[in-house]
Amino acid sequence: MTKMYGMEIIKLSIVDLNTAYRHKKTLLEKANDSQKEKAFKYKNEIDQIRSLTSSYLINKLSKEPLLFNEMGKPYFANGPHFNVSHSGQYIVIAVSNKSVGVDIEENNEKDMSALIRIFNEAEAKMIKEHADFYYLWCAKESLIKCIGSSINRIKEIPALPFNGVKSFNGKSYYVKTFIEDKHIISITRESDEPFDIKIEKIDQL
Repeated sequence: MTKMYGMEIIKLSIVDLNTAYRHKKTLLEKANDSQKEKAFKYKNEIDQIRSLTSSYLINKLSKEPLLFNEMGKPYFANGPHFNVSHSGQYIVIAVSNKSVGVDIEENNEKDMSALIRIFNEAEAKMIKEHADFYYLWCAKESLIKCIGSSINRIKEIPALPFNGVKSFNGKSYYVKTFIEDKHIISITRESDEPFDIKIEKIDQL
């Protein structure tokens, strides 16, 4: 990725579901056989569209074959580094020059009481409203995805800070967490150096 005034830039592309639905034919045309097979394993059309859109965004990054680590995280042998997430109305992809993880969650009022146990005591005390839960969850999830690990490790993953440097297993990561159109987004990059975010909203596929 490029630098702005010495700061690394992470590109965050956002696709609205309505745009994806309008371009379903294009998404199908651009997907390879394995990507179509993966998409149509989902029973609900919305999940099929999210999967096809994710594949479309990934395919635009490189012509190289897509590889997968032992936990199933996709990557290209020669970069760029990327990560995809979706929730609510949006599908997003973060692209970086180092390992990156992104998580997006729609900020809505669902019952989260069964999930509170994934947070440590200090984190749990911060939860006063639904947005607090999503900030914590996204910060944890984006680090998990940056590492390329399993969601089963989410309890041991630190949520704090939401913005700044955090350490895990002897490595440093920089995280930014923010709200975009009622969706909480967290991006974590493997580095202790701060980064800026360039947001691109895609309305044509």
